[in-house]
Amino acid sequence: MSELRRAQKSLETVRRAKEMLGTFYRRHERRREGAPLAWCMAGISAELLSAFDLPWEWPENFGTLCAAKQVATRFCEQAEADGFSQDLCSYLRNNLGYVSRALELGATPPEAPGGGMGTPTMLLGSGGLCDPRTKWFQALSSTYLPIPVFHIDPMSPPHDVDPRDPRIAAHYTELLRETVRDQVAFLEEQTGRRLDLGRLRAALANAQEMIALLWEIQELRRAVPCPMGSEDFFTGAVVPLLFMLGEREATEYFRCLRDEVRDRVACSTGVIPGERYRFLWMGIPPWYNLGFFNAVGELGAVFPIETVYYVGAPVEIDLSDPLEALVERSWKRATWIHDWGAEVIPENCSPSGFSAPGTRLIRQWVKDYRLDGAVMHRTRSCRAVSWGQIHIKNQLAEEGVPSLVIESDMADPRSWSQSVIMGQIRGFLGAVEASRREAARA
Repeated sequence: MSELRRAQKSLETVRRAKEMLGTFYRRHERRREGAPLAWCMAGISAELLSAFDLPWEWPENFGTLCAAKQVATRFCEQAEADGFSQDLCSYLRNNLGYVSRALELGATPPEAPGGGMGTPTMLLGSGGLCDPRTKWFQALSSTYLPIPVFHIDPMSPPHDVDPRDPRIAAHYTELLRETVRDQVAFLEEQTGRRLDLGRLRAALANAQEMIALLWEIQELRRAVPCPMGSEDFFTGAVVPLLFMLGEREATEYFRCLRDEVRDRVACSTGVIPGERYRFLWMGIPPWYNLGFFNAVGELGAVFPIETVYYVGAPVEIDLSDPLEALVERSWKRATWIHDWGAEVIPENCSPSGFSAPGTRLIRQWVKDYRLDGAVMHRTRSCRAVSWGQIHIKNQLAEEGVPSLVIESDMADPRSWSQSVIMGQIRGFLGAVEASRREAARA
């Protein structure tokens, strides 16, 4: 594992994330003996959990933590020994293997980082974005933990419909509305508490502010030299965005992050000295080797923008009815994403997976972020963020924008080869440089 390394952060705010996001990083303090505890998937409204004062944990995030601490392989292998295919999502295998090993030991596995996960009393799942998530918590409940499951079905209208058609909008918003009502009823039953609409309204207001701050940060990242690269985005923005949306401390954290990025732009301070190449990152990162981005930076390249976890522009919502505001926000974001030709995934409002015309958004990014090309991470166990990459690569090539596809996994390091992948990166940079020289001669 010596070829794998943790990311070296450039931003002071990101380096202080554990200090500034204490609620998340000390999540074991939120567990109360005998009290409800939810395991959730990205796509579950953190604002809704906050409104119920419901402690939560996120197995997907725990998978990234296990990967970063170099223990995910052990848990993945345990799941595989239990009959789950190595082709399945490595987050899923990490989680099932962790639970299997915990039951086998009768205690938290000693190698589990952060003291492991708490024992859940309910599972809140979402099929948004990828197919294994639909069966993940079902398998967890039927095989290991016989506890109640509430699952959100993905709402993904095809790219060739008009979301502004009143009939289309009415159909999908009513589906969203019914899902929110059913989810609230489930949570009220499991927690023994009524939904606190005031807390939900406050959480949504915090979330709106945080999304606006993130949008401002993403706009600031257009600057040359780039003030914030992917290593800082993945280590410093993903946790509060996916798992703390609506919490005040997360909003204040993003305010500090915005201020620091803005100051760096004002001072023309880049992530790396002598910035030579600017690339789009497409796909989930290798969480066990975020130092990869630093290694690429040492070659003069930076990643100012990413497709995965991209939230998009903020939308206005009416907070007078906070449950309806959840529906309104989801549909407005879905419509915004749809306008760019991406598949509509309102559960996490992310165009991480692109439909056939979805390259329009990437073409715009090439101009806005002055990109020299794209690096696409074909993630072996995540089809959702890998499909369409060859199509996009070919589309960009027609416009003279080069791209490179590398292959490994997001949490299972057994598929990573530093020498092979860095060799591909060096070859790609050489090709970009040769293309520049040819263009200069022309």
